[in-house]
Amino acid sequence: MKKFPKAGLLIVTLVIPALIFALLKLFGTNHYDLPYFVAEKDGSGSIVVQNGDTVFHQVSADCGVFGGVNLDGRLTIVSRMPSECGEPCDRAVDEIARIVALKAAIPELQVLVIATDTVRRGGWQSVKADSVTIANCFLKELTDAAKGSDALNGRAGQLVLIDRNRQVRGFYKAGDGEETDRLMAEIKILDYEKKNEK
Repeated sequence: MKKFPKAGLLIVTLVIPALIFALLKLFGTNHYDLPYFVAEKDGSGSIVVQNGDTVFHQVSADCGVFGGVNLDGRLTIVSRMPSECGEPCDRAVDEIARIVALKAAIPELQVLVIATDTVRRGGWQSVKADSVTIANCFLKELTDAAKGSDALNGRAGQLVLIDRNRQVRGFYKAGDGEETDRLMAEIKILDYEKKNEK
């Protein structure tokens, strides 16, 4: 008689978690939202809020380095590469090459390397500009005080993820393998979201 309550308890402890797992697998959806960065600011420097939500800045082609680049409808990675940084920049170029490999699966992905010197060692577009233009462009279009500062990014510069709506979705430290892995995962998330839009 004592075997039946133990068997019943064993069945309950095994069946209920399996049932919960099966229900979540069948009827649940996994979803990961990427944050937006670079809030829109008005003339006085205050963040623009519309209907209780923050309005996020759309990157403009007017900053001087995006002149010949179409940002609409494309996932864009922008890399600001400092001149003559040696080994950290070599690591950054290697990591950018890993990102470029995603273009086979995500054809609307484009990678821009912005530098004062010409950098052309792979399947990315190289944009050459003077340091003042680059600094002004990043200050005006691609900077977030908390995430996108130069102090956080180190000598190899930074990578910025811009989505199909020209909004900044992430800042990454160039030349850091873990940051590149995170960037690649977030590119895949944005691509998945686009493919599964209803």
